[in-house]
Amino acid sequence: MAAARDYGFEALAEVTNTDWNTGRGELNAALKSIREQVPEIEDSYLLGAEIHDRAKLYRALWPDMSLTPTALAKHWKRVVEEKPPRQQAVNAPPSPQSITCPDCSGNKMVWVSDDSVAPCPTCNSTANADFWRADGSRFTVMDPARVRERMSQ
Repeated sequence: MAAARDYGFEALAEVTNTDWNTGRGELNAALKSIREQVPEIEDSYLLGAEIHDRAKLYRALWPDMSLTPTALAKHWKRVVEEKPPRQQAVNAPPSPQSITCPDCSGNKMVWVSDDSVAPCPTCNSTANADFWRADGSRFTVMDPARVRERMSQ
């Protein structure tokens, strides 16, 4: 009968890019240390997933440091305690402090008629000039001067 797969061992070897044969001793020692630090994770598959998560945190905290099995085991708890701050998404809505546009109040779009909107000529005049709609028709954004004219009507 074949031995059960050790997903934790495989994950540690994968994230640290360690050869199974030449680095087996270092992998085993580091994995033993990791298992002692998280006795609540008994399932090998779940431990493998946790190793992948902690390796991502390690690389986010110290991008210039090499990730070795020993280093991950040594900093196992530290990577969670010092996890890097989440970066704001590129398309995240503006925070109330950043709303400074008098025309759109930070919405980047303005009403130009009862049923039409356009990019704000003040803070979003560099919006894509042309794009294709989902139905395949082409949409052309109004010139900022024309938007201002329609807003004043």
